[in-house]
Amino acid sequence: MSVKDLAIDLAADTKNAKKNFALAEEYERLKQHSSAAGFFLRAADLGYKTDPLLTYTSLLKMALCWSRQQDRSATVLNTLHHAIAFMPSRPEAYFLLARYYEYRKDWLKTYTFAEVGLQYAPLTLNNPLPGWVEYYGSYCLLFEKAVSSWWIGRKDEAKSLFQHLLDDHKMAPEYVNGCLNNMRLF
Repeated sequence: MSVKDLAIDLAADTKNAKKNFALAEEYERLKQHSSAAGFFLRAADLGYKTDPLLTYTSLLKMALCWSRQQDRSATVLNTLHHAIAFMPSRPEAYFLLARYYEYRKDWLKTYTFAEVGLQYAPLTLNNPLPGWVEYYGSYCLLFEKAVSSWWIGRKDEAKSLFQHLLDDHKMAPEYVNGCLNNMRLF
């Protein structure tokens, strides 16, 4: 549906968390991240008691929207921490935090958040999120752990993790390439 159609539908039921989420996803698809973040916030607020998974996903998607804007690091971190506080036994927010710190070369935090997220990854296999948050599965966390292992002096662990990822996981192409590139550096 178009933004116009979704907005008309939402106007008839403004307190509907799923309709707010749908409009937010359309704004996100159009790369209108500020508008998307606003409707994800409404979806999170409205779904707080009735749809926890939608609320958690909305928080993650808000963080992703804000990460695409400049000078929003504090907002991104705050939103991801809210997601963890709201649903601490899901791995996706830990992954997004690990990746956030990887981009900033804060290797110990990358490693720590990846390790914590891995503890929760098996618990969510049969309970997918209602929206895409750039998390393919536990191998994303393993990748973050492998990258950061190298930089915190755990070179053997890094090599072992990259090899494990290549041998035992069917991964998205960017992760396969990332593993191969890192293995070449060794």
